[in-house]
Amino acid sequence: MIDIFLNNYIYILVPLISGLIGYLTNVLSIKMTFYPLDFIGIKPFLGWQGILPSKAAKMAEKSVDLLTRDLFKPKEVFQKIDIKEFEKISRKDFLEMTDNITEQVMKIKMPIAWEIAGGGLKTKIKKSVADALPEIVENSLKEIIDKIDQILDLKRLAVNTMKEDKAMINKIFLDLGGKQFRFIETSGFWLGILFGIGQNITSFYTTHWLMFSLYGVFIGFITNYLAIKLIFEPTEPKQFGPFKLWGLFLRNQKEESFLYAKIIAEEVLTVENLFDYIFRFPKNNVTNEIIFKHVSLAADKILETQPALFKFLITNQKTSEFKSVIFFNLLNELPLYIKGLYPYTGQALDIQNTIANKMSSLEPKQFIDFLRPAFQEDEWKLIAVGAALGGLAGFLQSLLV
Repeated sequence: MIDIFLNNYIYILVPLISGLIGYLTNVLSIKMTFYPLDFIGIKPFLGWQGILPSKAAKMAEKSVDLLTRDLFKPKEVFQKIDIKEFEKISRKDFLEMTDNITEQVMKIKMPIAWEIAGGGLKTKIKKSVADALPEIVENSLKEIIDKIDQILDLKRLAVNTMKEDKAMINKIFLDLGGKQFRFIETSGFWLGILFGIGQNITSFYTTHWLMFSLYGVFIGFITNYLAIKLIFEPTEPKQFGPFKLWGLFLRNQKEESFLYAKIIAEEVLTVENLFDYIFRFPKNNVTNEIIFKHVSLAADKILETQPALFKFLITNQKTSEFKSVIFFNLLNELPLYIKGLYPYTGQALDIQNTIANKMSSLEPKQFIDFLRPAFQEDEWKLIAVGAALGGLAGFLQSLLV
């Protein structure tokens, strides 16, 4: 038995080495798809950056296309907020905020009058502001929700968040495609063994290094090509006798949907990010106009209830200035006090389950269209890297033979 092995060991090793080549080339080509996050080497010719990180902006856009088109409708989601509950939770914090704003505004616009004003007058003014608060919150929030599609550019928010964190783009595709990438790696080994047997047959006629190199190129190419195809195709299950052929990505649609929704809800469309965009994004003129309108209406009502002397001191010009100062102070204070609403808002919006349920119910082609386009443009690089690494490994294998 030992003699047989010693006389024929090369024919046993060749398929195993080919299997190892198939496995290693696939592992390396997948790693090179995602890493390194930043370019390493001398630009533009010598070096490498992961395929996905090198196109962070483009990949971010593609990865949120389905999200913004089919899975998350801002108006539909934000209508889940119960405004009365919102107001109830926020009342205590917002009363403190209005108290601070009243102090700041009066000290800025009427410092002397406010200084000499009695405690009774100050209390009355602050109470008037506090009484107006529920109406300001309710009316502003109703209008913001009604116009949320004009205010919230979901794609811009998601893309900006993901562009700033290349690792997040990797995380989305690595988490979603974890099983599929492992399939690519292991399939490389078994397909490599199969082609290694072909190498054995060919080696009866020649052991030239070129033959082994070409076999390596072929193994690296075909194992990556077939593995990628089998991840996405066929989109519908096809039965071949006892075997069922179906794109691996589609077999795990519910699981993949949950993973994607979890990442998006926890790292991209967080309540903090949504509120920050709605209330603080520099170009959110619609939000600003809504808040200023309701602050202005409330300010007019408050002034009507004040003593005659107070109204006399505030001219029309001063009234306009008051409104502007109140508005800008409100915009500065609001983000500090609104954090108390995050837990309720997160529960009400239920972003993770909303996205997961919609995504898991997509038609197979729609579901595939989510992940495939992000890879399709550059999958030739994945295959080419596999072929190049296979050729190199094949040449080294020829030295062994």
